[in-house]
Amino acid sequence: MPEVYLFDDFERFAGFRFPDSYLDLVKAGLPDIEPWWWLAPHKESSTFWADTLKEQFPYRELIPFAKDGGSDDVACFDGADSSSNPKVLYIHSFCSPGYESRGEAKDFTEWLRQIEEVSKEFKATENE
Repeated sequence: MPEVYLFDDFERFAGFRFPDSYLDLVKAGLPDIEPWWWLAPHKESSTFWADTLKEQFPYRELIPFAKDGGSDDVACFDGADSSSNPKVLYIHSFCSPGYESRGEAKDFTEWLRQIEEVSKEFKATENE
């Protein structure tokens, strides 16, 4: 398995449990989801987005795991959700607090299905 960063040394996220569906995918190998990209293979990007989102939206517990390469949108697990299958929040960074929410998926599996469709459409338009 390629080296990945899952915030193991990030005290603020102590106690958060990543969903098994995400961990299984990390273990199996993260697929290409362009225009989105995974943060786990990039420790510096992971910590940058975790710190940036906390600074911008201190009232939210956001655990970033993917970034849209075409915008300032970041996919985050809802760190306030103590279940083993948290919601995924679409967060628009670098905006005024209160305007950051771009939607959500009920869990990682639903988010991945949505993003795989976005990726498929993106790649189809790139090949035209």
